Amino acid sequence: MTKEKIEKLFFQHKTKDQLIEEALTSLSALIGNALAGDDVNKIKPLLPPKLQPEDIGVKLKTVCIHLENNEHETPCAEVCIDLIIERTEQELGTYSLYYNEQSEQIDEELNLY
Repeated sequence: MTKEKIEKLFFQHKTKDQLIEEALTSLSALIGNALAGDDVNKIKPLLPPKLQPEDIGVKLKTVCIHLENNEHETPCAEVCIDLIIERTEQELGTYSLYYNEQSEQIDEELNLY
């Protein structure tokens, strides 16, 4: 099956690009909140000292479809983004959002190195 056919089947409700934009927006809010807001997720202590939001670069790592996954009962799409400290090119971590077949967010994962 071609890539286009698979995408057409799974991304019926929102396009792959729309899910990527949602993931970037969610990541931006999460990091912004951690560095300049309430830090409700308690992320700031895990980040390098004096890190500012503008210091963080992002790079799309993968968009993949999981047909079977131990953590999710139904097939899902994952949008995974690498976080990088731009001035040093140091990898900071990865951020993933998971979507069900209706393009609804079902899970979120931030792994900091």
